[in-house]
Amino acid sequence: MQRKIATLAVLALALSVLPVGASTFLAMSDEQLVTQSTAVVRGTVVSVDSFWNASHTLIVTEVVLEVENTVVGEAPKFVTLRTAGGTVGDYTIEAHGFPTFQQGERSLLFLSKDIASPALRVTGYQLGHYRIVTNSNGVDIAVPTLDHNVRLLSVDGTSVESPKARPLALFEASLREQGRKLQRTEDLR
Repeated sequence: MQRKIATLAVLALALSVLPVGASTFLAMSDEQLVTQSTAVVRGTVVSVDSFWNASHTLIVTEVVLEVENTVVGEAPKFVTLRTAGGTVGDYTIEAHGFPTFQQGERSLLFLSKDIASPALRVTGYQLGHYRIVTNSNGVDIAVPTLDHNVRLLSVDGTSVESPKARPLALFEASLREQGRKLQRTEDLR
């Protein structure tokens, strides 16, 4: 009980020194992201549509992704994702730590079923979203999307370094191996 109270005190202290406007998320390893995801996919964003929720209290964004490759699990050719934030008319909601998308971007995404809607969600918020860019040598690189307003903490309240960019082929191979170890059989269809 003493350790639990001490851990909570450390976490509260860490949160109190963060700048105003920063969001704090619990860090997740690649293995944790795979474990908590139904599928990991690579694809291209074909549409992005923001709208008010039913109670007109939050702008949400719905994204349609054309799946090029399923790295872990199973997924249909097109998946629909939903995330907080977006712009409708003159109103913009910036949800720090939540993924944002642009039509035409290529992404590697860790996906989970969303209990609140038929759309999927990105596991770990921005931690589960990597943009794919091609470097000057023609190599695809998975670049994390974690923004500067997000702080990552471990379960004991210490700061954790943000994920780093890495070659897409090596990253996908590592994720496939983790999926095999977990014997992933879930299906997003």
